[in-house]
Amino acid sequence: MSIIKIENLYKTFNTKNGDVNALKDINLDIEQGDIFGIIGLSGAGKSTLVRCMNFLEVPTSGNVIFENMNLGKLSKKELLKARQSMSMIFQGFNLMEQRNALKNVCYPLEIAGVKKAEAEKRARELLKIVGLEDREKSYPAQLSGGQKQRVAIARALATNPKVILCDEATSALDPTTTQSILELLKEINQKLQVTIIIITHEMSVIEKICNKVAVIDKSQIVECGFVKDIFINPKSEMARKLILPKDSIMRTLKTGSYFRIIFDSNFTHKPILSELILECNYPINLIYADSIEMLKDNAVGEMVIEKTGKKDIDEKIRQYLNSNNISFEEADK
Repeated sequence: MSIIKIENLYKTFNTKNGDVNALKDINLDIEQGDIFGIIGLSGAGKSTLVRCMNFLEVPTSGNVIFENMNLGKLSKKELLKARQSMSMIFQGFNLMEQRNALKNVCYPLEIAGVKKAEAEKRARELLKIVGLEDREKSYPAQLSGGQKQRVAIARALATNPKVILCDEATSALDPTTTQSILELLKEINQKLQVTIIIITHEMSVIEKICNKVAVIDKSQIVECGFVKDIFINPKSEMARKLILPKDSIMRTLKTGSYFRIIFDSNFTHKPILSELILECNYPINLIYADSIEMLKDNAVGEMVIEKTGKKDIDEKIRQYLNSNNISFEEADK
């Protein structure tokens, strides 16, 4: 069942240098319970899109349907109420420095008119969920980046939202902390049934947590679907660019040509490279390899091997991959 549906959405900004088309004909269907990723390079329109979802930015045209309500047709009071069901988490945490962790989490409850004792009780419950029950009196300056983001997540959960919008929520964090925050978001999604929408420019974030993804390029959605399907068979140039670090691979290649081999959970323990070397009786040059644990414990990975430059050997590689039903694609100089 859809929780957010975006139809033919456009957003144009009027600037002194002329109109800027930030979003063009965006259509998305986000289902309840999804961890939905929106990925693209800087300036592609990601942040504008997420701000249009809760009408912090009013679309120039098109519809945003949230729980069967057209946000563009709501009164100001109705829109504020709808927004209580859509919380946001930001890259810069956006905590109030003069408030400790407990008071930061209490803030949206205060705005909603919840009594102090009840708000503090709820805030303590949420700080426990994010693993910071012992830091309620700490101020933001006394917390690490990961701890600040955990407080921000607790605050986002305060009003029992149906959706959490994460705008580059892990970009300011180191890889280990990013992993712990993503695991926390995944746990919240599963336990609390909160739909999570993640805006990012990092494919690794999408791979670790999302079940669906939309790829945005130059203000338009160029590809959308299940993460596994797009990872295995990217159809757009932008998706391929985000999935495979082609520039670094091309610098490593001698021949300028390669096979990209994609394998799922059926092949994660199969010695593909070793078998290829034995099958071809020829040294195979491994350029790149990655193994990813996907959502719902479905493992998908890839490796890139250089073409040998010998037609008969390269044909043996194709035959081996085809006979074993292993997905692959080729790129030539």
